Amino acid sequence: GFRGVRHTLPTGKLVRGCSQTTPLPVLSVATHLGTPFPSSRPNRNTLDMVRGTLKLAPYTKAALESPFLAPLARFGLWYSETAKRSPFVTGFITTGLKTSAADLFAQKVIEGRDTIDWNRQATFTVFGFMYLGGFQYGLYNHVFPKICGPIKHTYKTHGKALSIATKVFIDQGLHHPFIYFPVFYFVKACAIGEPNKVEYTKTKYQAEIIESVKALWMVWVPAQLVNFAFVPMHFRIPYVAGVSFGWTVILSVMQGLFDAGKKTKVPQAIEAKAEDQSA
Repeated sequence: GFRGVRHTLPTGKLVRGCSQTTPLPVLSVATHLGTPFPSSRPNRNTLDMVRGTLKLAPYTKAALESPFLAPLARFGLWYSETAKRSPFVTGFITTGLKTSAADLFAQKVIEGRDTIDWNRQATFTVFGFMYLGGFQYGLYNHVFPKICGPIKHTYKTHGKALSIATKVFIDQGLHHPFIYFPVFYFVKACAIGEPNKVEYTKTKYQAEIIESVKALWMVWVPAQLVNFAFVPMHFRIPYVAGVSFGWTVILSVMQGLFDAGKKTKVPQAIEAKAEDQSA
């Protein structure tokens, strides 16, 4: 990193904590972006990455000097670099592995199962890689900025707050209830080999959506307020993956209860509807 260099952003403001005598081990602009600033003005996402990196410089330096925190700090720096170079791949792998691990944790530790429900494990693994790591990356990093960016810049006084509120509303009021859960139920229908996948998805949705959304909002409304307000762009999928580990454990346990018939009777409802149609 640069030693004895005053770091400034294009606005000309000195970054707090980065003085002439502050050593920045691996936190220079050039190191974290791979190349120095170009002569032209960098885009907004690049500036957000740089600001977030430099704000953490004093804390990272202290962690690196601690014999207990140094290994964790080095891993965090490596992960941060990897996420900046390859944000999609990093998020894809992190989220898929997290979702699989969370379901295994729920089954073996929380529920204390002697045997693993591999259909359930397959559901969470496929859903974690393909939907959470793939679709949500594009949603959070491309769709939301395009929708909410103009709001932030149009309203000078409260634009940021309105933009964050809009993102949380779209994510929790529209995305999760009407896209996330239906896709999850359909993936589950495929994993268990359900012949009538559409009917299974519809029945599961009608039976479970209210309780599922209640649990969802208790976790994700405050978490997403923090996400959209403070987390840098390249860290959003990893951040969501971290919070989502706890949420996935909750969802997995709820699915275990649902499937055991303690809350709903989905298979019986599908059979009854099929009998009515045949009659």
